Amino acid sequence: MPIAIARRSVLTAATAALAGALAATAVVPAATASAATARTTARTVAGAVGTDPGARYAGKAVAIGGNMVAVLRDDPEAGGPEAWIRAESAHWKPGDAYMSRVLAKLDSTHRTARQGGLSLELTGVTGSAPALGVRTAAGSTTTYALPKAGTPDARGCTIIKEAPVGAGTVAVLSNGPTGPQAFFEDAGDGTRFGGVVDRARPALPASAGFVARIVSPSGSAPVLVTDMEGGGHPATTTAFPKPGCVR
Repeated sequence: MPIAIARRSVLTAATAALAGALAATAVVPAATASAATARTTARTVAGAVGTDPGARYAGKAVAIGGNMVAVLRDDPEAGGPEAWIRAESAHWKPGDAYMSRVLAKLDSTHRTARQGGLSLELTGVTGSAPALGVRTAAGSTTTYALPKAGTPDARGCTIIKEAPVGAGTVAVLSNGPTGPQAFFEDAGDGTRFGGVVDRARPALPASAGFVARIVSPSGSAPVLVTDMEGGGHPATTTAFPKPGCVR
């Protein structure tokens, strides 16, 4: 099966499973580029700081229990102290990417939330030492200080960016203490497909339906090479971001 057709089948199946009653349609980049660009811009602006599309992921990530990660940041230009609560795997550890779905956002106007049996509260939002308090059902509380505004840690160690790689696809690339990692999304609806490449698995298998590999995964300047369309199309090369800090 040609690469482009295989990729279209993957996208159609994933869209049908996630969208339910919505009709799955094949991706035709030339016909949908304008709409896809508009949707991607809307998704990015909704959660981004400034013009950096990866900024919606930026911050200091800490595990808070219940298979959740709190991404803590304090950027005065983006409205001040924030805590983004994201679902993650039970095996998540500091330095890993934290790109799973958002469960809740706490800020100066929405300071409390309940998720996964935990009571969450953002305190000190108008002072010099904002923090996230996490209280369990048993009554114990753990407090996580937000990174100090203006310091490198306020952006976190793992830095993430998004880049278009062709055929209506966005690559989400991250780099931090555990090395480079990338996964792939449909530019229109954000559906993930194809798998993940990282230091341990630097190339996708042929069954993914497209080419994606990391060149120099253990080096200081790794790059992602992708070929989404096949048929002799030139490959796309995308540099990974530099880690935000060194541990």
